[in-house]
Amino acid sequence: MTTVGSDGEWLTQHPARRGRMGTAWLAAVISAGLHVLAALEMPPIRITPAAWLASEPELPLRVETVRPWDEAPPIERPEAHLAELAERSFVQPVPPAEANVADPSRIESGVRSSMPEPAPVGLPDLPPARAEWQPRQQRLEISETLVPETAAVRPRRVVPAVERVAAAPDIVEPTPLPSAEPVAVGRPSAAGTGRGAEPGPMPAASPTDAPPVAPPPPPPRTPAQTAIEPGMAPTAAPAGEVARASRESGPDVTGMSPIEHLLRLEVTAWTPPDEPAWRYVNIEICRAAEEVLPVLPRDLFLVQDCSASMTAAKVAACRQGLHGALRTVADVDRFDLMSFRETVTRCFGEWMPANATVRARAGWFIEQMESRGMTDVYGALDTLRSLPSEPGRPVIAVIVTDGRPTVGLQDNFEIIQRFTDDNDGRVSVFAVGAGGGVNRFLLDFLSYKNRGASRIVEDLSVLPDALVRWVASLARPVLTDLSYRLSGLGEEEVFPRRLTHLYLDRSLVLHGRVPASAPPAGIRILGRSGTKSYDMVFSLDFDSAAPGDHRLRDEWVRQKLSWLVGEHIRTRNPAFRDEAIRLARRLGPSMPYAAELGLPDAPVRAD
Repeated sequence: MTTVGSDGEWLTQHPARRGRMGTAWLAAVISAGLHVLAALEMPPIRITPAAWLASEPELPLRVETVRPWDEAPPIERPEAHLAELAERSFVQPVPPAEANVADPSRIESGVRSSMPEPAPVGLPDLPPARAEWQPRQQRLEISETLVPETAAVRPRRVVPAVERVAAAPDIVEPTPLPSAEPVAVGRPSAAGTGRGAEPGPMPAASPTDAPPVAPPPPPPRTPAQTAIEPGMAPTAAPAGEVARASRESGPDVTGMSPIEHLLRLEVTAWTPPDEPAWRYVNIEICRAAEEVLPVLPRDLFLVQDCSASMTAAKVAACRQGLHGALRTVADVDRFDLMSFRETVTRCFGEWMPANATVRARAGWFIEQMESRGMTDVYGALDTLRSLPSEPGRPVIAVIVTDGRPTVGLQDNFEIIQRFTDDNDGRVSVFAVGAGGGVNRFLLDFLSYKNRGASRIVEDLSVLPDALVRWVASLARPVLTDLSYRLSGLGEEEVFPRRLTHLYLDRSLVLHGRVPASAPPAGIRILGRSGTKSYDMVFSLDFDSAAPGDHRLRDEWVRQKLSWLVGEHIRTRNPAFRDEAIRLARRLGPSMPYAAELGLPDAPVRAD
C-alpha cells in the first residue's frame, strides 16, 4: 500500500518491494566478505617496470666464425634436383663432376629443343709476324723548272739626287731616261726596254686592198694614270703644269692651315741635382691674344648623382652649383641634364637650345633633385655612349658624384675600361667629386682616359662656386681631337698621350723628361676646328727655357703614374702595376691609388 503526501512524494512503499531490497543488501554483504577473504589469503603481487622487463623472453645469442669467400665449400646439388632440372629442360641428368662440361653426345636424339645446335667457336686469326721495321721515306722532287736560276736581274734605274725642300709641291717634273736614240712618244719601244725603235717596213698592199687608215688617237690620260705603262716611253709633263704645282702652298699640300701665330708655347725646364742626366720639362700651349680663334659651339651634358650616398646637404650644394652652371651656356650651345640613382632620369631626352623657355624648364628639373636610392654609376655612363653628336660640335659631359657604385657594375677597372672602349674619346668626361669619401680612383681615370680631368671638392661651402668655375672653363673650345708628334726626341717619356680639347680658358700642358744633353727639337700639334684641320709647329730649345723647380719632376711622375695605371687597367698586365708601385714610392709616404694597386696598408693621397 502506498501513501502519498500533500506535496506528491512517496511516503511508504509496497510490501513486495521491501522484500527485494533486503535481498540486495544481503548479497552486497556476502560479496564484500569474499573480497576481504581473498585479499588476506592470496600472496601480494608487485607491479614494477623491472618486472615487465624480466617477463620478456630472452633471445638466444649465437657466435660463429665467418669464413672468407675463397674458403667456402662448393655448392653441391642433390641428384633429385638435377633430375628435376633435366626433366624440365628435356635433357638427361649429368653427374655433378661433369655438370659444367658441354657434351653434345649426352643429349638424346629424340629430345625436342627450340635451340639450334651451337656452332663451334674458333679463335681469331693472328696477324702475321711483323718483319723488321722499315721507316717510310719521302722526298720532294722538282719536276719542272719555270724560272731559270741564271736569269739576269734587271738593273736599277739611277736618277740624279733631288735636294729636299720644305713644303715641296706634290708634282715634280720627271727625269727623262738616258737614251742615245730619239724617243717615240706614245709608241711602243723595242722589247719594252724604254728605248725608241725605228719603224719596220710596211707590208706591200695588194690591188684589192683599201687605202690605209690612220689609227684613232689614244684617249686623253686622266690624272690618275700617272704610272708609265709597260712598253711605253715616258713623256715630260707640260711646263705650265709643273709651274702651277711649284706654286702650291703648305695648306694646299697638307690640307691643314698653320696657326702658330695664333698660339704660343711656354717651355719650363729643370735638371735635378740628384739626376744630372735628365731634364724635366713642361710644354704649355697658350693663346697668343684675346679672341684669336673662333669659339666652337658645344653640346653640354650635366649629370648629377642623386643617390642616398650623396647626402641632402651635398645635393643642395650641387643644385646651387648647377643653377650657376646653366648661366655659362651660350646661346649657340645645346645642353641637357640628367640625374641618376639605380635608374636615370633625363630632363629633355635630346639636345635643346639654350633659350629662356628651355632654361626655365631645366631650372625646375634641378629643383626636383633629392637624395635617395642606390648608385649605378655605369648605368649613367651607358647613357653617355648614346648621346648624338654632330661634326664641329664637341660633346662635353660634367658628372657630379661621389663615385661609389652600390648597384649594378661595381668593379672600378671594368667600369673605366668598358666605357673607354665604347666611347673612344668621342665624349669628353670631366668629373667633380662632391664632399668627403670620394672614389678618387674611379673619377681620376674615368676622366683621364676620356679627354677630360677631375676635381675633388670636399668643402661643401665652396662646392657651388667650384662647380660653376669648372663648367665655365669649358665654355670656349677652339680645337678638338688634338694629337702631337715630336721630332728629335722620343715620345715615350711625354705625357699625357691623349690630349684634351683646347679651350681658351684652360691651358694645355705636356709633361716630359728628356736627356740633359738633348739638342733642340720640334713639336707638331694637330687639331680640328669645325670641319677644318689645323696644325702648329714649334721649336723646343731647352737650354733657353724658363727655369723650373722640383714640381716639374713631381708632376711628371704623377702623369707617368697615371699612364701606367691606365695601361694596367686596360691590359691587366702586372708589369705595369709593379712599375707604377716603384714610381709611386718616389712621391713620399702618401702613395696614390695604393688600395687599388693591391697595397691597402699604404695611405692614399688626400690632395
